[in-house]
Amino acid sequence: MTRLLMLLACLLAGCAELGLPGAAPEGGDARLRVALAAEQSGQMQVALSMYGAAAAAEPGSANAQARFAGALARAGQMAEAGQVLARALARHPAAPALLLQQGRLKLLAAEPTAALASFDRVLATTPRDGAALSGRGIALDLLERHAEAAEAHRAALALAPDSVAMGSNLALSLLLAGKPAEALPLLEALAQRGPLPPKVAGNLALARAATGDRAGAARLVGGNGRALEARLTALALPPG
Repeated sequence: MTRLLMLLACLLAGCAELGLPGAAPEGGDARLRVALAAEQSGQMQVALSMYGAAAAAEPGSANAQARFAGALARAGQMAEAGQVLARALARHPAAPALLLQQGRLKLLAAEPTAALASFDRVLATTPRDGAALSGRGIALDLLERHAEAAEAHRAALALAPDSVAMGSNLALSLLLAGKPAEALPLLEALAQRGPLPPKVAGNLALARAATGDRAGAARLVGGNGRALEARLTALALPPG
């Protein structure tokens, strides 16, 4: 269980690709656009109110329900998110947006087998869905099926080559498969683009440590070598 929880902490850096709103809503309720802007500016309560209003105004819209459920999950209201999804899936059992959110919730609940089933349902009809491919890779890594996971991560990254989260998840998958020398260049390339999100920087520290660059790893974690050692041990990665 400790390894699974550590994997979740490392891999779910990429869940932004699955749950954060990212692109602006296409058409539809203007409240969704306002909600997106509010969330991106850090006004989560305002965003939740607007997502909820849009969902209430369009109970038959899978997109509105999925966005509301995703926002609830990001706010830590997992039970409420599950309830919104359950009602929406009863009405639209094959809607990709809802299945993606369902998969994300299952990942957050440490249920990778159920998450994989949700992502695979999306991919059965839309095999080039980058979010579903990324989610599939995360679920497979949590199931320790790293070769299959790397395939999914590569496919997702090919569709979104500028995605830091997807690149980091591929690199971590390679690390977990015992291929730190392949993972490190991917992460170093991401670092060249500018400051990394904390979890991605943590993955780079793991890769540096696993390839013997303890000093470089220590710089990334602020000299907190004990925490780095704990992560290496929990993930069963070699200390370099």
